[in-house]
Amino acid sequence: MKWPPVWMRLRIHNEDTRFGLWLPLFLLIPVVIVVFIILSPLILIATLILWPMGWGRPAIMILPVAWSLYCSIRGLRVDVQGRKETVYISVV
Repeated sequence: MKWPPVWMRLRIHNEDTRFGLWLPLFLLIPVVIVVFIILSPLILIATLILWPMGWGRPAIMILPVAWSLYCSIRGLRVDVQGRKETVYISVV
C-alpha cells in the first residue's frame, strides 16, 4: 500500500535571502474528506447522468485514481536553478 506524503519542504535561495518552509500535508487530508462529503451528492448525480453514455464508471473511478496520484508524489524532488535564484521542493 502506498502511504500519502506527510511533509513538503520548500527552500528558496537568492543573493539577498534564504527562505525555508516545512508544510504539513497530512493536515490537508481532513479538509479533502470534508470537501468529498459535501460534493458526493453531485458526484452521484453526475454518475447517474453519465452512466448511459458510458462515462459513469470513469466518473466513479476518478476518486481512487486521484488518491493514488496524491500518494505517488511522495519522494518527489524539484530543483530549479537560475542565475540568481534556486528553488528546491521536496515531498517527504
